[in-house]
Amino acid sequence: MYRYAVSYLRGRDEAWVARFLYELRRRLDASMGPQFTRVPAPPPRDARRTAPAESPGVATADVVLALCSPSYFSEGPADQDWAVLAHRQTLGQARTGTAPRTALPLLWEPIPQRLPEPVAAADVLTAGQSPEYRSLGLALLTMQAPRYRGALDEVLTAIVAHMNEAVRSGTTAPPLPDRSAGEPPRALAVDDNVFTEEFRKHLAPAVPAPRVPRTLVADDGADETVPAELLPELGRRLLLVGPLGAGHSTELARLAGRALDAVPHTPAGSERAPWGCRIPFVLSARSGALPDLDGLVPALAPGAAAREPAGWAARQLRAGHAFVAVDDLDAVPSRNRTAVWESLLRLLRAHPQAPCVIATNGATVPWERLGSEFRTVRLRALAPAGVRALLESLAGGGDRRASQALTRRLDEDPVLSGVAGRPAATAAIWRASRAHALPGPPPRHQLLRAGISAGWRRARPEPGGVPPVREDGAAVPDSVLRTACGSLAVATLDMDGARIPLRTALDALRDRGTRAAGAAPAPDRLLAALADRTGTLYQPGPDTVAFSDPAVRTFLAAHHLAGAEPADAARLMARAGYTELEELLREVRAARNSKEPRGLLTAGHRPLRRLPTARPAGPAPVRRAVVRSAGELRALADAGSDGPELWCEGTVEGLDELLPRMRGLRTLVLTDDPARTALPPLDACPRLRALRVVRCPALTDWTALASSTVMFLTLEPWPDGGPVPEGLYDMPWLSQVDLVSPGARPSARAGAHAVPRPGGTPRQGAAFPGVRVVRPGRARGGNLQH
Repeated sequence: MYRYAVSYLRGRDEAWVARFLYELRRRLDASMGPQFTRVPAPPPRDARRTAPAESPGVATADVVLALCSPSYFSEGPADQDWAVLAHRQTLGQARTGTAPRTALPLLWEPIPQRLPEPVAAADVLTAGQSPEYRSLGLALLTMQAPRYRGALDEVLTAIVAHMNEAVRSGTTAPPLPDRSAGEPPRALAVDDNVFTEEFRKHLAPAVPAPRVPRTLVADDGADETVPAELLPELGRRLLLVGPLGAGHSTELARLAGRALDAVPHTPAGSERAPWGCRIPFVLSARSGALPDLDGLVPALAPGAAAREPAGWAARQLRAGHAFVAVDDLDAVPSRNRTAVWESLLRLLRAHPQAPCVIATNGATVPWERLGSEFRTVRLRALAPAGVRALLESLAGGGDRRASQALTRRLDEDPVLSGVAGRPAATAAIWRASRAHALPGPPPRHQLLRAGISAGWRRARPEPGGVPPVREDGAAVPDSVLRTACGSLAVATLDMDGARIPLRTALDALRDRGTRAAGAAPAPDRLLAALADRTGTLYQPGPDTVAFSDPAVRTFLAAHHLAGAEPADAARLMARAGYTELEELLREVRAARNSKEPRGLLTAGHRPLRRLPTARPAGPAPVRRAVVRSAGELRALADAGSDGPELWCEGTVEGLDELLPRMRGLRTLVLTDDPARTALPPLDACPRLRALRVVRCPALTDWTALASSTVMFLTLEPWPDGGPVPEGLYDMPWLSQVDLVSPGARPSARAGAHAVPRPGGTPRQGAAFPGVRVVRPGRARGGNLQH
């Protein structure tokens, strides 16, 4: 009685493996050859949570069937089993002079990589099989046996014939029951070194070489400051935390560059390589997912993917020859983040010897699952020397004078220097200074605005108008984020901007009305959106929130207070006591109230150009104006703007006072104001015809319509099946009401209507108003009159 063993990835496809072995058992029993029995298999295990172990019977069985698949080489026991099989084959050939045929590789699933040398040498079955076997594999042939019965029978017959021939020839490998001499060498890694050098050559052109010095802070209570070059000495599992635009990708590229510059097989090269690893796997999650082990080489070096030995990446990680660097986790949509983190942590659990660096802003990190295995390292802001080096690299050789002038200005202005602490902000300030076309240096507030909004990821607009507020932070409107940034900056002026308690930040966002009536995301979701899209905040720990720099908080507070009432701003300023804040607030207010000319007449050695005697044409009228604060609305009214359409985004104070000054207003849009409960007075706007209310869930008082000339009213979003607001049938001039359900687009208004006169009366017998419920793809008309 001969024995055979099966080497495969246990814990996956167990039912179909059992079905295949049942079919094989039937063929063996029906054959007239030698009798076989299978080595007893242990109970199945979860291959995702336990390390792969040697398959039972591999060291003693007469024939070993290897069910090869990509997961078998990367996650299964292929490395251990083929080390034993190769050692047995070597001993058998040394004793008999003939290579034994103990191992038989079977194609369980198609493998895009090439088979390792020992497996390819033992594969004597694939070449003579049908195309279905080579393209589909045994797994699919077994799953769809009624469809592929002929191909499956042909493969099973060939397997039985090989097993009979292997034992009849008498050249089976000797068993290895004794392991006292140690583990056999890893046979599958015989040609890994050759491919490693080829992979490094294909990867080298894709890695930039950073030239800006950086420093890090080990956030473990000691606040130890170290150069960025010493990052590997801080631990083997690290979280590189910093705000958006702080240079995470550059630091990961620095690690990859050091690994690629290391000379192989030399002590100096091993010391230069991070953690002694010469293979960098720098992964990006910007697509919404991370590549699996089988897809690392195609994702990083596509030119070398065809020559990759199966399981090469897993062997390098398992041996500690490669490290993993993960970037862009914060750009993953919220619906995919849990799955991406789960796949990453599962990879790290399966390869405990592999170092790992994760670049993140900390807002969406599952801190409770990381435990003490990871050490948090904060990426510090650029030092003056780093800013100078970055400006010189941006200027190149032609704009050195401009870079020197900007460097002197940064050295003299602490607020501007603090905002430029992020590399993305420095680059944005440089572009803003170069784009300034007027004589003299660019205004300070313009440079500050450019630096703070450097990494801002704007919301993707939805077809049909203003993007809705959803639980996903990527869809939160920019107006909500601007209000939340300013509110949080003002609420935390008396705290350390680098160590704000998480609960305090969440309470500040909740108290500012961003959670009123469910109009905006929850405070934790809003905080994550601020970190992911604005770059003004980040989360250096599980219970701490920090601004990217104190100067950033100062500018955000000044920008927020500039739109508030002067009395409220003065009271908050007295409590804060910041000189820089007072100065910056005056500058922002002056910039809002000033009228910057479109161009200037240049003076010099050439004579001035004579202006024509005819009256110059006035500026084109503004058809639509957008305001986000009381200051912007006041500046619009002071400028005498008589535009027909006004959009008020967010909480805009002073509508009762300033709307009567806009006599030509015909359309008013109120959006994203969760705290508004009543309409402003509309009787002083005689030409107002259309009113649109978007995402103002607390607004229930419509009495202002009774004294207005509004004919068209649009409310969105309106709950599908919800009641019509009370009192609308008492409005004299209201002709049409559109209640837009979530997900629907507002339809076009009806045809022409008679224009009412202020103080007039509607015609008798008119059915006012007509109500239309607008749903996705259809509309239903109705009438309020009973």
